[in-house]
Amino acid sequence: MGKNRRGAVIAAVAMAAVLVLGFVGYRALSSGRVAADVAAQDDTGAGSSPTSTEPEQTNTQGVPDPDVPMLQDYDATVYTDANEAVTLSQIADGKPLVMNFWATWCPYCVQEMPDFQQLYAEYDDRVSFAFIDVTDGSKETADAAKSWLSDNGLDDLPAYYDLDLDASAKFGARALPTTVVVSADGQILGVGSGRIDPERMRTTLDSLV
Repeated sequence: MGKNRRGAVIAAVAMAAVLVLGFVGYRALSSGRVAADVAAQDDTGAGSSPTSTEPEQTNTQGVPDPDVPMLQDYDATVYTDANEAVTLSQIADGKPLVMNFWATWCPYCVQEMPDFQQLYAEYDDRVSFAFIDVTDGSKETADAAKSWLSDNGLDDLPAYYDLDLDASAKFGARALPTTVVVSADGQILGVGSGRIDPERMRTTLDSLV
């Protein structure tokens, strides 16, 4: 993938589907029209303000929509606890995928982790999860993230470390948390910043499994 495509997923998703995870699940798009505005992002890492827009229902089964970006076009390498390289496609493993970009210094990130832990326990055999620590090496380190997860009883979560900042760059994860939902056939259904609503996330996942 050329440099011009790195980080371009924001524009592609804005033309295809938007996940207003702030608090409503996902809104998907048909016929290439924008279904909703991407949640406002900034560089503070504080996340976005909650939104009350209702989600739209879209068929995500069958032949992929050519207007929807695919995970294979924005694949990236992250690292396991054992420092082994793995791609996002490998993590997905043919299932719906939820990626959550987070860091220990992000208030909304740490507040929503218990909700994600419950979702992971409910869907782990049907949905792949990737909790991707945005590991810049200064503000956030892998050791700090591992310690925080262990100290908070969350070390059972499938955590990965974006040591090269490859994944966060491709998905535009500037404001944290940023959460991405991908269908089992690899369609990137939405990208949204801010704290999730767990009930609406359940609705989203139930529509995908």
